[in-house]
Amino acid sequence: MSTFSPFKNGLPITVTEAMIEKILRMKSYGQDIKVEITPKHIVLSGTTEVKKMMLKKNVAFRITLKPVHVEKRTISFELVEMEPIDRNFINRRIFNKPPFFEFENRKIKMNVNAWNIVRKIPVGTIKSYELVEGALKMKLSI
Repeated sequence: MSTFSPFKNGLPITVTEAMIEKILRMKSYGQDIKVEITPKHIVLSGTTEVKKMMLKKNVAFRITLKPVHVEKRTISFELVEMEPIDRNFINRRIFNKPPFFEFENRKIKMNVNAWNIVRKIPVGTIKSYELVEGALKMKLSI
């Protein structure tokens, strides 16, 4: 029996709603974000401060993301819906959180290697992932 036999299907890693909220709030002045993970989507809602011509205004938003692609240790999400208005500058303000998140062309890339829980495992790529109620569950190949 191999030492790694319990992990032959991959090493399980769980990223919770609270973990994603914490990262999105980092360096986010004037942002209040709530993350909800369902079996089909990740939904972010809250407010963000927008400055326009020396005026500050809190804008409410609701963003729906759908996972679409995995490459190595990165999961790409498609921006399915943005309410009440779909503006790239709001999306960039929320999602440009290197090294965790990157926003470009209506795609959000989540680098799971930036999470401490994953960084401790120096080898392997994302073998599978699934959204479940309240969490993103992944398996890393080793």
